Amino acid sequence: MEEREQQIQIITRELRMVYKSIQAHSKIVEKKCGLSSAQLGMLHEIDTTPGMKVSQLASALTIHASTCSNMLDKLEAKGLIRRDRQKADQRSVHLHITAAGKQVLEDAPKPVQGKLTNALNNLSHDQLSVLSISLGNLISALNVPDDETGLTPIAE
Repeated sequence: MEEREQQIQIITRELRMVYKSIQAHSKIVEKKCGLSSAQLGMLHEIDTTPGMKVSQLASALTIHASTCSNMLDKLEAKGLIRRDRQKADQRSVHLHITAAGKQVLEDAPKPVQGKLTNALNNLSHDQLSVLSISLGNLISALNVPDDETGLTPIAE
C-alpha cells in the first residue's frame, strides 16, 4: 500500500476515534444527569459567569444565538436556569443557574465543559494552530456549503 493511502486510512481511523469518544462521553453524561453534553456545557458556562447575556453565552459556546435560545428553553423548563430581564431594558436578559442546576453540575461526570473542549484546552498554541489550519483545509476539500454548520453543537 502506498504511503499516502496509509496516511489517509490512519487519519480516517483517528477522526472516527475522536467522534466516537465524543459520542461515548455524551451518552455517559445523558445517562448520569439527563442532559446532553452541550446542555451541560451551557450550564457550566452560566455557573462560571453568572448574569451573562444570551449573546455572550452563544459566543462562548460558538453556537448560533437561536440554537442557544432553544437550548436555554429546555434548561429553564427543567428548572436548572432562570432568565432575569432588566427593568430598564426588557430586551436585556441575564442568565443565572438555580440550586437544581448547581446540583446537576455537582453530580455530573467530568469534564463538565465537554471532553472535546477539555482536550483542546490541553493542546499548546502551536498544536492548536496546526490543527486549525489542517481542519480548515479538510473542510475546504469537503466543500461544506454552509458556514452555519459549525454553529450547531455536536452531541459532545
